[in-house]
Amino acid sequence: MKATIIFLLLAQVSWAGPFQQRGLFDFMLEDEASGISPDEHAPEIPELDPLGPMCPFRCQCHLRVVQCSDLGLDKVPKDLPPDTTLLDLQNNKITEIRDGDFKNLKNLHVVYLHNNNISAVGTNDFCPPGYNTKKASYSGVSLFSNPVQYWEIQPSTFRCVYVRSAIQLGNYK
Repeated sequence: MKATIIFLLLAQVSWAGPFQQRGLFDFMLEDEASGISPDEHAPEIPELDPLGPMCPFRCQCHLRVVQCSDLGLDKVPKDLPPDTTLLDLQNNKITEIRDGDFKNLKNLHVVYLHNNNISAVGTNDFCPPGYNTKKASYSGVSLFSNPVQYWEIQPSTFRCVYVRSAIQLGNYK
């Protein structure tokens, strides 16, 4: 009885045709012959929300932290994720903080701008006029190792920083 079962199994294997290597194009021809378009086999790719938060090119974003240090940037990246709480821009070549660089960042708290080329800081760079300081305040701004003259910065520039000792200036190379 065992010999009969083994014979039947071997007989089925011997009826199989020889292995033929097939390429992708061969499968596409089969699909066309059967009336199936190649797109029907492709998995659906979800569309990205064009208004959703994106991480700036070459930066790394994780858990509301945007890390763009040591990239040779000459300006603050645009379109930062609006839920950013910590922005690390240290060791770049940023020369100025422009109007609106941080305007959509309502939850921004430890801004690292040290070791750049920032020579001036305006009174509205970190806290635009009419900004509700009770809604979001900085817990720290790091500007040391920049050519900015700290005695030329107006005190109101850091009105959104709720701990004055968290402002770091000076020590330019």
